[in-house]
Amino acid sequence: MSNDNINKQLIEFLISSRNEAGLSQDDVAARSDIYGMGRTLDQRSVSRIEKQPIKADAIKLAGYLNAIGMEPNRYYDFLNQITYKKEDLSMTTVSMNEVATKVAKALEKITETKEAIAQVTKEQSYIASIGLGDKFEKYEDLLKSLNGKPIIGGFGHFDSGKTTMFNTLTGGKVLTEKFQPATCVVNLLMHIDDQPSNINGQVAIFRKGFKPHMIHSKDLVNRYLIEQGGTDILDRLGVHNHDESVTNDAYIAIVFMDAPILKKVWLLDTPGDLNSDDEQDTEKALGGIELADGVVFLSMHAGFFKESDLGFAANIIRQRPPVDKNNPLKHMLFVQSHCHSELSADDVSMVGKVTFKRIKKQLDKLVFNHWVEDGYIDEAPEPSELTARTQPFWRENELYRTSLIRQVDEMAEYLIDNHTAIVEQNINNIYSQADKVLEVAIASLKDKEQASVDRVKEVEAQDARFRKQAAEITSEFKDIISSCKDRKSKDLSDMKDFYRYTSSPDGLEALLTETYEDKKEAQTEIGNYFSQLITSKLESNLKSSGKVVSNEVEALLVKWQEAAPRMTKASIDSEIGDLDIDVSGFNSRAAFVGGMTGLGSLGAMALYVSTIASNLGAYILVGKAAGVLVSLGLASSVTSVTSFVAALGGPITIGIAIAAAIGYMVYRLMGASWQKSLAKKVSDAIKKENVWDQLEDCITKFWNSTQTAIQAGLDELVEQTEEYIHKLKEEAATEYDTDEIKRSVEALDMLRSLLLGGKSDTKTA
Repeated sequence: MSNDNINKQLIEFLISSRNEAGLSQDDVAARSDIYGMGRTLDQRSVSRIEKQPIKADAIKLAGYLNAIGMEPNRYYDFLNQITYKKEDLSMTTVSMNEVATKVAKALEKITETKEAIAQVTKEQSYIASIGLGDKFEKYEDLLKSLNGKPIIGGFGHFDSGKTTMFNTLTGGKVLTEKFQPATCVVNLLMHIDDQPSNINGQVAIFRKGFKPHMIHSKDLVNRYLIEQGGTDILDRLGVHNHDESVTNDAYIAIVFMDAPILKKVWLLDTPGDLNSDDEQDTEKALGGIELADGVVFLSMHAGFFKESDLGFAANIIRQRPPVDKNNPLKHMLFVQSHCHSELSADDVSMVGKVTFKRIKKQLDKLVFNHWVEDGYIDEAPEPSELTARTQPFWRENELYRTSLIRQVDEMAEYLIDNHTAIVEQNINNIYSQADKVLEVAIASLKDKEQASVDRVKEVEAQDARFRKQAAEITSEFKDIISSCKDRKSKDLSDMKDFYRYTSSPDGLEALLTETYEDKKEAQTEIGNYFSQLITSKLESNLKSSGKVVSNEVEALLVKWQEAAPRMTKASIDSEIGDLDIDVSGFNSRAAFVGGMTGLGSLGAMALYVSTIASNLGAYILVGKAAGVLVSLGLASSVTSVTSFVAALGGPITIGIAIAAAIGYMVYRLMGASWQKSLAKKVSDAIKKENVWDQLEDCITKFWNSTQTAIQAGLDELVEQTEEYIHKLKEEAATEYDTDEIKRSVEALDMLRSLLLGGKSDTKTA
């Protein structure tokens, strides 16, 4: 239903309800006191609500409903009725069950086909030589990784109210709440229906490397599980005890609860102590963005998005761009926490409006300009759009509590819609590739009917042509590897120029003048803003130069694939995403990516791997390549935009303690030149922090890792190609029984029919 129709029905509903109460607009204004806040409305505000209820401020709307004697739940129930059609409800409230069912049906069909392959392999030796069983085993693993829910993550500094919010959303008090930096693990809340049989406790603690979808794998659970039991484990292993003698490698805690919201999504509670010396807390807090599809960022009402909150938020939001250009902020929610009932409605609503006007320039530079450059959005959102995604919160305030629950629920349903579509597409991709693999196997068997002498001549001729082309392509790979030194120098030079000016008194003065009007605000925030500005510029530079290398590598792998010998004459290209992939016995991309197994950092090749995983859904990259994807956390990224930074292992952080260095000097910032005075002080503080050393180290490691990764990929590519050609020559020299080939082809035809019989199960109703 369109917003106009929804608005029209809300207008009729509110006015008729007011008339039933026998009240005029002036009467409503006079009775609009809520929670001791005093009058929240005047007659003009009442009129505006009745003209545009769909755009009404939550606090003013609550005052209106209170005045006419209507419970908020009744209004929201009516809104639900007119917003969601019955047929839509089946795709939202129960769609996660549908996703699980579709994955289960697809898994059953793939497993059935794999078992049938094992049976015919025993009977037909020619089929055994193709190795279909291994491919279908990988398809099983990939299907299992789809069986997860969208994740909404809560982010913010300690004491911002994250844990309280999640306890509110789930209707319980399982997570420990303390007025100190308490949480030291990533807490993932799952529904009890998602609890596997091999976990008996309500809480299970896992070490680093465990991904949410692994909860469905008994082997992976056993590999990463530290301990399971009751909620007392969280008091012992999930919070800081500050006892250095106690070792704690706990990374993520899975908590099983019977909460309605968890039937739709999983909720992620992250540590928020980014100001301490505990680097693990920072890693967990920022690294949680790799798991989250939706983001709720909390900042306290007093100091909303001030000081370090803006930098923290920018680091989080920048890494989680939208999946839909038309709804760039529906996966985001900004929670204005600690809005206790003594605060007036006007004060609460005004903070959100003023804040996003105040930080518009910072957010554009740190976040939205990056989204525009990467093509996720066409233009930066306006402050009013960000304000509309802001929700006040105080657990004891019924209005704020119920409104927050509704906002998160709406985000959950939006994420579910995206999740459902992506999972269905991925399932169909698996079916398509599996069918293509069988088709190619049939074609390769038919080719064996040709006389061996002819096949040998053909392979030899193709091999001779390949050797000449391979030498040229290998030389081009070597050129790319050698060029990493020059690329590193260019990135260092570009970053040095930006850093030198931005950290200079003149550059800082220009930045302060452009960004801040308030002296105290400038002093308290400039350190975090500067460090985020440098960080985002570094990310942008490395991403830009990394894309160039990725494109060059991709072009060479395509040339290599086209040059490699092949016996099958049938069409063996399968188009998925923006790429044509070869599903024959040899795949250049899979070989190249597989060579990077075990490398701690891939540099620009992390971008290449994430792009391949995003385009192909990871389905063609089997064998060693699948291990690389899993190690980067990409094989299971079915609902989120694959991030370059996530592929690198987490956001880059450049820490600068400027605030402590410049001290409290507002009283000295006099007259029109306060920006100049502050800029000089900040510039001196930056020089003492040796910030450039951090930047130089990051760029150097990036390009050194790129060089190592490309060489490793090339080595594996050459080795696997030689093995493939050797196998081709052996097969070409073999005389085959044509009758047995025909029987094998018939068996594979039956397998294709068996497989395709389940494809219709994935279609959207």
